[in-house]
Amino acid sequence: MTEEQRFGRGQKWSFGLGSFAQWFINSAFNIWVFTYYFTIVNLNIGWYVLAAVIWTLWNAFNDPLIGYLSDRTHTRWGRRKPYIMFGLVPMLILEIIIWLPPLGNEVFTFIYLLIMLMCYDTFYTMISLPYDSLFPELYTTVEERNEVNTIKQILSVVGLLFAALVPAVIFLFGETRETYLINGIVTSIIIAVSILMSLKWGVTERKEFKLDYKHEFKFLGSLKYTMKNKAFVLYTVMFFLYEYVLLLLATLVQIFGKQVLVISAFNTSIIMGIMYIVGAASVVLWRWLDLKIGSKRGYAVSIVAYFFASLPLMFIAVYELVLVIAVLMGIGFGGMLYFIYLIIADVIDEDELRTGVRREGAFFGITNFFMRLSMIFSILTIGAVFTLTGWEEYTTVIDVVFALRFLFIVMPGIALGISLICLYFYPFSKAKVQEIKQKLMELHKEKAEKVEAT
Repeated sequence: MTEEQRFGRGQKWSFGLGSFAQWFINSAFNIWVFTYYFTIVNLNIGWYVLAAVIWTLWNAFNDPLIGYLSDRTHTRWGRRKPYIMFGLVPMLILEIIIWLPPLGNEVFTFIYLLIMLMCYDTFYTMISLPYDSLFPELYTTVEERNEVNTIKQILSVVGLLFAALVPAVIFLFGETRETYLINGIVTSIIIAVSILMSLKWGVTERKEFKLDYKHEFKFLGSLKYTMKNKAFVLYTVMFFLYEYVLLLLATLVQIFGKQVLVISAFNTSIIMGIMYIVGAASVVLWRWLDLKIGSKRGYAVSIVAYFFASLPLMFIAVYELVLVIAVLMGIGFGGMLYFIYLIIADVIDEDELRTGVRREGAFFGITNFFMRLSMIFSILTIGAVFTLTGWEEYTTVIDVVFALRFLFIVMPGIALGISLICLYFYPFSKAKVQEIKQKLMELHKEKAEKVEAT
């Protein structure tokens, strides 16, 4: 195959199943764990926030370390694949047993939740980080990277749909400890099948980078050097804010539907499902726009489109109108989903020109940490508003509807506004990216010759 079409269509879709699995299990986790422990287990929100804070402190070490180790790993299966293989079974088990906390003592429940969060994140990172790292590593041309990113985002949205709709269907039989456990079992089965298929037909590694595990960076030195990269720092802020917005929506959507729209969990999931479906369909539009104006400008357009589409939710509570709003929000949402995982690839490409090696693990290890940090920020935001309203178990003291709208629309709007400022200073325009690609082609030819010589 040519440099522009190194991999076949079957390999690309099989690789994309990893994105489906990540978004399905992680979104289901984010949407339902908070709801379960807050409304079913009745754990005080203060305990939940404390568990999330300690969990993030663990991630400050866990995610960057796994990323660094994957960069330095050398096995007959490659650098990334062994981590996916070893992390799969423990993560599936944790997705089931997290719904079985001890009851009757909040301290024991808190300890159990904390252990589950820390273990889950460790094994989830062993799967998600290698998948994230392999995307820019396998597909280095603009054309092939855009094609695979389109596949990834379509399957990511399908994963989001599964995360919203599969539990919603199960919960039609009631929201109890038993139905949450059944949901965990069903989720684990679907994830197991998709990742095993991806491992067999999609996860591979390029021979050009077979020797890239040999580099002089130590763990702390790698972190320090990576965080000195101006473009990466700007991207990290944008990625943090993007995740913050997603987590606010995921955590609050069921409560927003119940309190503001006064609808069932299933009808709320229908709203999110529409937004996700439109987001998946709009990826084709965003790919076309990406090729026309580049990822930097395309991401800015998607942010503006999403924000203005969400504004009517500040005033509207009619279910049928909200469905229309969900369609419009889905267009902007699809663009943000498409671009946020694409523009970091340009940062990594430019870093390879500087260092001579691919260091995806180091970059994604740090972004994964900030993804977890955004979860803490979102929980702290929600916890502060809930505490100020005196709303621990849905007993209102002030206008909870306004508080939820503020959390659901205004706070994401502020976060996206800051993202636009970061984009203004982000250095990789379309012309700059094309220049980097040309230099990379020559570097990869040299690497391939070196690997063949050894």
